[in-house]
Amino acid sequence: MAKAGGAGRGQHRQMEGGHSALHGRRRVFSIGLLGLVAPFAPAQAQTTVDPRMERDTVGSRARPEVETTGARLGTLLVSPSFGIEADATDNVYARGDAKRGDVAVVLLPALAVRSQWSRHALGLSAEGAIKRYAKRTTENVETYAAKVDGRLDVAADTRLSGDVGMARRIEARGTNGDTLFGAAPIAFTVLSGGAEIEQSFARLRLTLGGRYERFRYQDRELAGTVIDLSPRDFEALSGSLRAAIGVGPGVAAFGSLAFNRNRYLVPPIGPSRDSHGMTALAGLAFGLNRLLQGEIGVGWVRQEFTAPVFPRVSGLAYTAQLRWSPTRLTTLRLSGGRSFQRSPIAGIAGIQQHEVALFAEHELLRTLILRPSLRYTASNFQVPQGAETRQERFFTGAFGVSWRLSPQFELTGEYAHSLGRNSGVANPGRAYDRNRVAVSLRWRL
Repeated sequence: MAKAGGAGRGQHRQMEGGHSALHGRRRVFSIGLLGLVAPFAPAQAQTTVDPRMERDTVGSRARPEVETTGARLGTLLVSPSFGIEADATDNVYARGDAKRGDVAVVLLPALAVRSQWSRHALGLSAEGAIKRYAKRTTENVETYAAKVDGRLDVAADTRLSGDVGMARRIEARGTNGDTLFGAAPIAFTVLSGGAEIEQSFARLRLTLGGRYERFRYQDRELAGTVIDLSPRDFEALSGSLRAAIGVGPGVAAFGSLAFNRNRYLVPPIGPSRDSHGMTALAGLAFGLNRLLQGEIGVGWVRQEFTAPVFPRVSGLAYTAQLRWSPTRLTTLRLSGGRSFQRSPIAGIAGIQQHEVALFAEHELLRTLILRPSLRYTASNFQVPQGAETRQERFFTGAFGVSWRLSPQFELTGEYAHSLGRNSGVANPGRAYDRNRVAVSLRWRL
């Protein structure tokens, strides 16, 4: 339960993206994480991660001959884009008892605006997705996300950053939150904001942060009856403190402590599912060169619930984010961790989730990149004492390819096979297999 994931393109992260965690967010793995690797000795006997190496992997390497630079508007860089995607699936509802195929078209507008100042930073990003099916029109969805973020360079060793955003997402078919078969996909809005301050002292770096998230669900109609989904409405407040100290060239030891308090906004029919908890982690972050970068941490987690009918969660916490580049043409990424997710189901306090994912990027040609991936997730439902245990497992294997046709146009394709399995619940429809093929063309300025 070290960290948890956030939403992406309106899909649950177990399958095609993610919805937010109960406390904190699992950040998408990037070299920005490796800033904590840096030993900060004034004499420079030990150095930070070499920025040339940071950009020398398949996914982050600059390709100026086929990359756009956007349009400058004063000191701002404006980067609009638009994509169109066609996909086909043999199991739209992700069910084992009602397997139906269909094709769909998705429109993908997006806009990013970034400052180009020598100090401080300000950015705006917005994206949307409009999906339309040929036959199963009740599955048509619209999602969006918008965010403003910034950084204030208070001093050479002090940095303050923050962001605020709003998004409309859906509970993707076949995931934990997809509980209304026969109704339109469940939609919700997320309001989020956070701030973080970093302070460096020679070889030591301290990071203090806080975050707030609020989820509100839209009602759905099922067989002529309006289903009130407000009992899912939820808010989470979290804070964290992290310290990292350089112990060698490109290696730092770190320790972190995170607290969370979580509350459902509507009085429950049954026992309260409100909770609070903490996670303590210690580990190593490393990344002096391109070969191996990332961090590994282990520790302890504890989550307690307001209602005593729900047993306390406690045990091992772990997180891993690794990137290995055996050659300049191939990069492998391994991520894993334990998280605690909010529960979309009445009578269940939360979901303990274990996840491991393996991604690869191989540069077959300068403009042609292959992207195979594997992801496995086990979700253990936190049920009242004496109740039947429940677990859901998800697996996705995918193979993708991206081809930069020109600086403005990129063609991508992906085939994915997904499956879901469950135990402890009398609903055979939740066990499913699904195949999906998608092809998209994106234009960027």
